[in-house]
Amino acid sequence: MFRSLSGFKAQYHYLTLLAVSEFDEWKVLVSAPGITIHGARQFGEVKAKDHALGIARQYIHDEKHADLPVLESVDWAPTGPDDWLVWRS
Repeated sequence: MFRSLSGFKAQYHYLTLLAVSEFDEWKVLVSAPGITIHGARQFGEVKAKDHALGIARQYIHDEKHADLPVLESVDWAPTGPDDWLVWRS
């Protein structure tokens, strides 16, 4: 099943961050080729964006120990008609 995403996306180095509105909750996803991290659902846009950024920082700096600068913020953009979420039921 396919459906268009309604929310926001950003880049944290090589990771794509998504905060997607689903009814009264926000789904958080962080992805890159070969990896998808599902964050905890959040009850608000700001909390979802902060959670996604926290996951990205922890993954790159604490798990991968990448020698990349810590970004204090990212530029969030609205998702568009070419952004899709695929899931199986």
